Amino acid sequence: MGWFSDAIFGKNDDAGSNDNGDMPPSTVDPYRQASGGKVIPEVIIDHVNPHCSADMSHLELWLRLKNTSTFEVEVMEVRILGQSQGLNRFLKPGESHDCCVYKGSVPTNNAQRVAQVDYKIVGNGDYFESDHQIDYRIEDDNGVHHFIPEELKLLRPIRDI
Repeated sequence: MGWFSDAIFGKNDDAGSNDNGDMPPSTVDPYRQASGGKVIPEVIIDHVNPHCSADMSHLELWLRLKNTSTFEVEVMEVRILGQSQGLNRFLKPGESHDCCVYKGSVPTNNAQRVAQVDYKIVGNGDYFESDHQIDYRIEDDNGVHHFIPEELKLLRPIRDI
């Protein structure tokens, strides 16, 4: 090339070129699979700890949320049994956190069968929503059935919202 094009476009030195010709080296996106699809992080409910009052009139439900992904996530909200609990809790990869997500009356039926967890990847701000199936244990109190959440199982696929 001549001096004018070297001044405008820079000097093209073969010693500094890469194997891709004039293309810059490809960068690896940690949020994408090799096939190009998104990596979907999983936040699971690892443990359920219900606390019922002696007269079975009040339930306080504690869950352990666990980040099983390789990314730091922020758990925004948990919705369960008609209540929504904003958490805004950061979880590093592999980290768990116990949180209270419900305070109210003990359910007398199993009409509420799904809980949702909303979270995002901290590094890129991508939001996800996971559903968890609620499994109950039934306790009888003088003919009145009380349904106490015992386990929450992740339902796949996780939604990219």
